Amino acid sequence: MKRILAAALCATSIAPAAQAIEVTGGMIELSYSAFLDDMDADKASVKGSVEFAFDHVFSAQLDIGADNFGLSQVDNLSLGAHGIYHLNQSTSVGAFYTRDSLELAGFTDHANYFGVEAGHGAGPADFEGYLGRIEADGADGTTIGVSGRYAMPNTLGVTGAIDYADIEGLDVRTLSVRIDGDLSENVNLFVEAGTTKLSTAGGSDSEPFVGIGGRITFGAARGTTFERRSVAELLPGF
Repeated sequence: MKRILAAALCATSIAPAAQAIEVTGGMIELSYSAFLDDMDADKASVKGSVEFAFDHVFSAQLDIGADNFGLSQVDNLSLGAHGIYHLNQSTSVGAFYTRDSLELAGFTDHANYFGVEAGHGAGPADFEGYLGRIEADGADGTTIGVSGRYAMPNTLGVTGAIDYADIEGLDVRTLSVRIDGDLSENVNLFVEAGTTKLSTAGGSDSEPFVGIGGRITFGAARGTTFERRSVAELLPGF
C-alpha cells in the first residue's frame, strides 16, 4: 500500500510539470543551392525544427537535417539541440550542440559542433548571431556568423548574412542576400545569391552561388527561435 501511495504521489507531482511543457512552434524547409561556375557543385537540403517551452523564459529546440552534396557525393545527417533563455519578448540567448554524420562511399565521419547564439527582434527587423566550435578527426575549427532580416510592408523580406569558418588552415567565408515572400500565413518561398571565398596557405578563390527554397512554419511567427546549426550550413555546395 505504501508503494502504491508513493507512486500515486509521484505521478501527481510529475503530471503538472508534463502539462507545463508545450510545443510553441516549428518549421520544415526544403532548399537547393549551387555554384554558378560549376552547377554540379550543388547542395540539396531538407531540415526541420520544433521548439518546446518549459515556462515563459526557458525553452528547448530540436533540429534534424539532411544534406546531399552533388560534386563530392557527400551525404550529411545532423541532429541538434538548443537550450534557450528568453530575456524578454524581443531578445533570446542560447547554447547549441549538433552531431553531424557525413558519409561518402560507405565511410562515415562525425563532427561535434557546439557554441552559443543570440537573437533579437526590433519591429520589422530580426537579428541573429552565433559563435561555434567544430571538433572532428583532423578538422577542428571555429565558426562565427551574423544575419539580419528586414520585413517589408508587402509581405516581402530581405536577409543579409555572413558566415565564417576557420578549420585547420582552411578559411571559408560566405556572404549571402536572400529575398523571401509569404504565399500564406505559414508558407514562405525564397531566392538567394551570394559568394563563398575559400582561402588556404596556397591562395584563395571566390565562387558565386544561387539558391532557392521554401519553408512551412507553425506556432510562433518565426516557427522556432534559432536557425539550424550544422557544418553543412557553411557551404552552398561542393
